[in-house]
Amino acid sequence: MSPVAKAPSASTPRGRPGQPKPRVDKAARGLAVLEAAVEVFAEKGLQSATMQDVADRMGVAKILIYRLYPSRQALIDALFGDMLARIEADSGRPWGGYGSSIARLVTMSRANPKLALLLLRDARGAPEAAVWRAALEDLLTRLIEPFVAAPAQASDKARATCRHAARTFMPFVIEAWAAGIEDSDGMDDETRTRWFGEIVRAWREATYAAAGLSPLPLPPPHGG
Repeated sequence: MSPVAKAPSASTPRGRPGQPKPRVDKAARGLAVLEAAVEVFAEKGLQSATMQDVADRMGVAKILIYRLYPSRQALIDALFGDMLARIEADSGRPWGGYGSSIARLVTMSRANPKLALLLLRDARGAPEAAVWRAALEDLLTRLIEPFVAAPAQASDKARATCRHAARTFMPFVIEAWAAGIEDSDGMDDETRTRWFGEIVRAWREATYAAAGLSPLPLPPPHGG
């Protein structure tokens, strides 16, 4: 019997013999991996999702993911590192009045709400992401501190009061920010901005009164 001819396989074209293989846009592929990772992490949780899950979502071999991001830590670092960099860069804009910070944070996060909520809601419980949650808290505290900064001549006690106010206000900012993204606070953008701004103003006044500092200093030129 003559052998049965096999149909040619539908392999991916790799260029004619003697010619280089088509170039792969690594930047585009890297972005695609990050986008898939956000979806997978949001569905399965930062602690549970694996690199295999990301590869499965993309329909590619896991080795292709590892060539771009050699570990889960590297993948998470790429996601959250870019987000914190954008928050810090945005903080350098001129101050827009009381409440402007929450408006900017919520608006910025709407471009990728799942990523923002992973950092705000889930990161603390995931070993590879906990460092980024701590970095976010440190960054927010540093951005908040100028709003209740003690003047140069203030006593050590007054300085301690101001530092305490900045640290304890930070969790409120995170919760208000997350609720704005989730639209779970019952407020539209204008109402939320006004509500948050009135709280910031009252918090500043109460902090300086508790520290025995008057009159109330002007807000800093940057921040919220």
